[in-house]
Amino acid sequence: MDGTVLALEVQPDGRIVIGGAFRFVSGIERNGVARLEPGGALDTSFGAFGGVGGRLLPVVQAVRLQPNGRILIGGDFTTVNGTPRNFVARLNGLDGSLDTGFDIGSGASSAVLALALQADGRIILGGAFATFNGTPRAGIVRLLGDDPGCASAVLPAVANVSALGGEGVVTVTAAGSCTWRAVSDVPWITVLSGATGSGNGTVTYRVAAHRGRARTGTLTVSGRTVTVNQAVSAFETVGLFRRSDGFFYLRNSLTSGFADVAFFFGQGNDIPLSGDWDGDGTTTIGVFRIVSGAATFFLRNSNSAGFADVSFSFGAPGDIPVVGDWNGDGRDTVGVFRNGVFLLRNTNSAGMADSIVNFGLGTDVPVVGDWDGNGTTTVGCYRRANGFFYYRNDLLSGVAEGALFYGLADDLPFAGDWDGDGRDGIGIVRLTEGSWRFFLKNELSPGFADVSFNYGNVNDLPVVGNWNGRP
Repeated sequence: MDGTVLALEVQPDGRIVIGGAFRFVSGIERNGVARLEPGGALDTSFGAFGGVGGRLLPVVQAVRLQPNGRILIGGDFTTVNGTPRNFVARLNGLDGSLDTGFDIGSGASSAVLALALQADGRIILGGAFATFNGTPRAGIVRLLGDDPGCASAVLPAVANVSALGGEGVVTVTAAGSCTWRAVSDVPWITVLSGATGSGNGTVTYRVAAHRGRARTGTLTVSGRTVTVNQAVSAFETVGLFRRSDGFFYLRNSLTSGFADVAFFFGQGNDIPLSGDWDGDGTTTIGVFRIVSGAATFFLRNSNSAGFADVSFSFGAPGDIPVVGDWNGDGRDTVGVFRNGVFLLRNTNSAGMADSIVNFGLGTDVPVVGDWDGNGTTTVGCYRRANGFFYYRNDLLSGVAEGALFYGLADDLPFAGDWDGDGRDGIGIVRLTEGSWRFFLKNELSPGFADVSFNYGNVNDLPVVGNWNGRP
C-alpha cells in the first residue's frame, strides 16, 4: 500500500478486507478499501469500482463483517464508488460493490471512527459526528441493521455438489413483513435469483465447476447459513498436438493406446493450450499464435474441429503462454511468461495483466499448477540447466517455496492432477528408444514416476486435461 492501513477483517475464506489512508495497492488503484488473498496478494476481483472519495484525504478507519457476508465501512468520506454516502456505507462481500439497499439517509455529520455489531444484528457507530440523519447523536449512535427480530428459516442447510458444479435452490420461510438478502462468501458460488426478497421465497444459485480438492463455501440467506460442499475433481489425462498435421489427439486414460478423440484445430507453428474456458468442468483446447506481429490466443469450448469460440490478443512475440485458474473462480484464463516474469489475466480477453509475478529465470520453462489443492493455480518453472522444478503456492514475486529434482535437460515439462487428489503433480515427456514416453509423478517430491507409458510421435507437444468432463 502507498499509505497507512487502519482497519482490517478476515473473511471466512481467509481473504482480508483492509481499510485505510491509501490510494494504491500493488500499483492498482483502490482508494481506501481493498481485499487481499490469504497470502497477501491483491484480490483484483474486489473493489474495482472507485473506492471512497469526496474529501481532500478520504480514508476508511473502521471495517466490520456482518454475518450475511456484507462489509460495513466507516471513515472520513462522503462518496463510495461515486455514490453519496456520508461517512458510513456497506459493501457487497463478493466484489466490493456498494450495497445500495443499506439506507443510511443523510448519514453522519462527520467521520465515523469505530464500528461494532451486536448479537441481534444492530450496528453501533462511534466517531466525531454530532448528528446522524439530522438527529442529535454526540459521537455514538445505534442503527437497526437488517431485520431486527425477524424470524425465518432456510432449507436445505447443507448442499453437496459434484466437481462439475451446477445449480441449487434454497427455500426461505419468513413472515410477510420480513425482508432478507442472499449473499455468497466465495467467488465460485453465484446467486442467480432471489438476492433480495420478503416473506416466503426462493434463492437460486450456481456452483462453478472446478479442478482441485473438495471445498466448502456458504450462502447467507436471511441471516441463516447454507453450507455448500463441492467434491474433489477427477484425475486428468494427457493429449498431444501434432504440428505436422495440426491435429489434437486426446486420451481419456493414462495408458498407451490410440487417441479417444482426434480433430483438426490449429497450424503447424502454434503452441497448444488446454483449459476449462467456460467453467463447465470439461477441459478443451486452444492455441497461441503470432498473427501479423500480434500474440493471439484462439480458444475452443468443445473438443472438435471448428473455429475458435474466443480469440483475443495478449502478450508479445517470444512470450510463452500459460493457462490456469488464477483467482479460483472455476474458469481457466491465460497468461504469458516473459524473461522470468509471469503476466496473468483473470478474463479471456485483451487487456492489461491482472497479476504480475517475478519468478524464475528468463531461460526457465514455465510450469503452472495448483500445487497445494486450494483451487487456485500458481506459478512454477523447470530449469533445464539442473533438472529442477521450482514452485510457489501464491501469486507473489519471491523465491521458491518448494523445489525438486525431476527429469533431464531435453524433457518437455508440464503439470496435472494424475490421481484426482485435487493437487497437481508434475510430468515430463521424453524420447526413449525412439518412442515418445510420458513419466508422471503424483507428489512434488524427488523419485521415480508413478505412471509411465508411450503415446504419440516425436515432436508432438503435450496438453493436459479432463477431456470428457468426468466428475
